[in-house]
Amino acid sequence: MNGMKPEYGTTYYQVVYADPKLTMPGITPKVFVGVNLFGTEKEDTYYFQDTVSVLIFGLIGEAEDTTDCKVSSFTQDELGVTIVTLEQASEIMSAAVTKTKELGYPKLKKASGKWQTP
Repeated sequence: MNGMKPEYGTTYYQVVYADPKLTMPGITPKVFVGVNLFGTEKEDTYYFQDTVSVLIFGLIGEAEDTTDCKVSSFTQDELGVTIVTLEQASEIMSAAVTKTKELGYPKLKKASGKWQTP
């Protein structure tokens, strides 16, 4: 599990990349709302809610209307990699700045062929 033990109601950050060289990270805040919420998961599944719906409706377990609450699920293997702490997100952004400078500020181009993430 990479040592990460998310705490209920705490904000974490989802990291995605727009390019295979990892120079263009996207960071999205998400609030941890629980593990195995449905009881039918075959492996531990960690659920995170988008921050906008938390602000409008509250946490999914406490909200009266959950229709517009956006919840995403992640595996244990994604914790600490795809879902990170603020400190980790800062390190990721710093590393991307360094790599971007080293590569001469690459520009995003339309993907062609069988584009895959590393």
